[in-house]
Amino acid sequence: MSAEPAGKAEIRLCTRLGLVGQEAESLLSAMRAGLSSRGAVVLTARASAGYVPPFPCAELAAPWLPPRVYVPAEGVKPTAYDDYAAGLYYSLDLSSCWESACLAVVPPPASSLDMCAAPGGKTMLMAARFGVGTHTANEVHPGRRGILRQNLQQCGMPEVRVTGNRPDQWARSGESFDLLLVDAPCSGQSLLCKGIRNPGCLSASMVNGNAKRQRGIMLSAVQCVNSGGHIVYTTCTYDPEENEKVIAYILKRHPEWEAVEVPQLAPFRSALAAFPAYRLLPAHGFGAGGFCCLLQKNK
Repeated sequence: MSAEPAGKAEIRLCTRLGLVGQEAESLLSAMRAGLSSRGAVVLTARASAGYVPPFPCAELAAPWLPPRVYVPAEGVKPTAYDDYAAGLYYSLDLSSCWESACLAVVPPPASSLDMCAAPGGKTMLMAARFGVGTHTANEVHPGRRGILRQNLQQCGMPEVRVTGNRPDQWARSGESFDLLLVDAPCSGQSLLCKGIRNPGCLSASMVNGNAKRQRGIMLSAVQCVNSGGHIVYTTCTYDPEENEKVIAYILKRHPEWEAVEVPQLAPFRSALAAFPAYRLLPAHGFGAGGFCCLLQKNK
């Protein structure tokens, strides 16, 4: 069966998001123009106290901006500097930094697991806030796991345990954590707003297939958290099927879990859920966009 025409799929996405008028046109324009990417760098374990990146940094007054994160001025390429090769900072999309604001209301964990960790950005952001502690970075794909291990070593974090378990293997392992990061594999619709081709990402078949996979990952994840612990669920896609509906599915089947308010993200709260969940769109000006939700296991 042939894929839907792009125009029809784009309009359907706007409808599912409840976007009309200028809001819809803004998202459509961003997906077609591919100019919404905005970079950031997070200082790593190798960066000493007081270290500042060797390039101009833009002022960004945002309560959700995590510690040890800098936003390069327009036109700056952080990866072109020697300090990047030396592992003093890690380059990532500003949208990822926005998603990590969920950690602002999480107490420092005694143990943590990044379940879908490659290439390592979410682990870097967690370490910038809490330090490494007893952290495990997991990536099931062998090639991506190699990239993850290389990035962690380059950034001065060789003590992070790197594993390659499937989510269901974690659920059966009997090991549990205070904090889980689930940066779930998704359709990646925000890649379009970075100018990156992603054929089929708006199709119902891809969205529904990813949503099924995400539900499976989360059904395993909820079995790996200590009482009172947290899960940060994030994606780099827009569709509610992969975001709000995944969380609603988990909350319905696991009443011992609840979604937690993140005051720093209040302006981004989703109107598509009865529980606290947050969506970033290109029109907000902080990158290509994404989704996040913080869950806590009741004591």
